[in-house]
Order: sequence, then structure tokens, then C-alpha cells
Amino acid sequence: MTESQTPAATVIEPALAGYKEYEINIEQVMRNDLPGVVADIHAAPLTAASVNAIPEGAKGAYVLLVDGYPVYAGKTDTRHGFRDRLNRHAFSIQNRKNLDPATITFKAIRILVFSNFDVEAILIDEMRKADKDALRWNYSGFGSNDPGHRREGQRPAEFDVKYPVNIDRPLHLVKPGQYQLLSLLVRLKEHLPFDLRYETDLQPGSDDKYIDYRKGHADQREAGPVDVDDDDTTRTLLQKIMAALPPGWRTTVFPGRVILYKESNTYRYALESFTA
Repeated sequence: MTESQTPAATVIEPALAGYKEYEINIEQVMRNDLPGVVADIHAAPLTAASVNAIPEGAKGAYVLLVDGYPVYAGKTDTRHGFRDRLNRHAFSIQNRKNLDPATITFKAIRILVFSNFDVEAILIDEMRKADKDALRWNYSGFGSNDPGHRREGQRPAEFDVKYPVNIDRPLHLVKPGQYQLLSLLVRLKEHLPFDLRYETDLQPGSDDKYIDYRKGHADQREAGPVDVDDDDTTRTLLQKIMAALPPGWRTTVFPGRVILYKESNTYRYALESFTA
């Protein structure tokens, strides 16, 4: 058989009258076309209104930009479409120092083809060929999961070092009023745009201190109520929580998260800490 080849397609001519095979190299098409398609998209602000205007369930590749410059390329997966993924990013960049959410925009492209190629890797490769400094948030730790307890000695991610959490911005995540201490901790853990981890009672046969954050610790369950004011920040709420706990508790602020444990440990990469 003979082949006549183009950069993105191959015509295969078997020795059979009236029959021909034509194979499209989808990955090569993507490499040739995708960066240009993305470049032609008008960027939208990374806000709930813009993100939720995308058709529900739409999936594909996307780029985040800061002041119009591409800093991160990603893709959706089989479970989470653009709405889920971009809204998660919009939430996670709140309350970060040195980062103004108003400067961040996005471009998303729905890819209507079924294949197993890695769209994210293709987009990263091709965009970096054109600009080696682009997409600096990729592989910087942006979007990474909490490393878990007993890993506080790990060097923080590059993204967290450059844009550490800001615990001094007013929250407006919890309505003013009086809260049971554990209930307030649960609310903060579920709604803060960065990880908050706190000690809970050990489970039988387990040394995992954050296995069930809703259960909390006996000291948290038995502590007096905490008053929340409208202008409270993460810092002031944590200070109020600490004041309601018995001695021995310590809050430690890391570049990418906050922990509250009954301990006296100090950590190399902590930004600050305060005790009950």
C-alpha cells in the first residue's frame, strides 16, 4: 500500500478497487489550530456571572489570564465541566495577597470531538513554544490539594509563596450573631477560599486528626459561644475562637492554608502563629 501524507491527515490507498481509507491525526490538528483558536477568543472576567453563562455541562480546555497575559492552561474532566472548574478557580483566588481578582480573565473552548488525547498538555506545549514565559501558574502548585497533616514541614508551593493567603480581609461569609465554636469552625472550613484544618478527636485505632471535621474536638464542642461581627476577618474570628479555647491551642498561618491544633509545634515555613 502507498501513503500520501499531509501534516494532519493520511490517505491510505490499499490495493482494493473502489475503496480508500482516510485517517485524520486529531492531535496534530489540535496542535496546529488550538492556540490560534484560543488567541481569537475575547477574554471574559473570571466571575460567577461570566462563568455561569457558559452552557451547562460544556467541557474542553481553558486558559486563565492576569492583566491579559496567559498564566494557566487547564482542562475539564468527565465529571466537572467549565462551570465547576472555573468557579472553583474564581473562589480559590479570593483572599490572596498580591493578587487582584478583578485582573483575572478566562478563555474557554468547547471541543466537540471524542478522543483520548491530552488537550491540556497540547495547549501547554504549543503556547510555551510561542512564549516560553507563558502559563507560569502551571506546575506552580496552583489548584493543588491540601497535603494533609504531618506534612507541614514541606516547602510551600511556588504559587502560595507568591500569592499567600490573606487572613485580614473582611469575610462576609458568616452572618453576624452568636455561634457555637465548633459550628463556626465548620462554617469557616466549608466556605473559606483556602484550606482550614483543625484538630478533631482521634478515632479508635487512627492517628488521623482531621478524619471528621464536623465532629471536632472535645474542647471545641465544650467551649463557650463566639460572637461574630459584620466586619470580622479570618484573623479576628480565629482570635475569638482561640480566646474561647483552653490553653494549649495554636493557630498557624502558612502561605497556602491555616491550621488550628492543640500543639506547641513551630514550623519552618509558617508565616505566623498565635496561641490561646
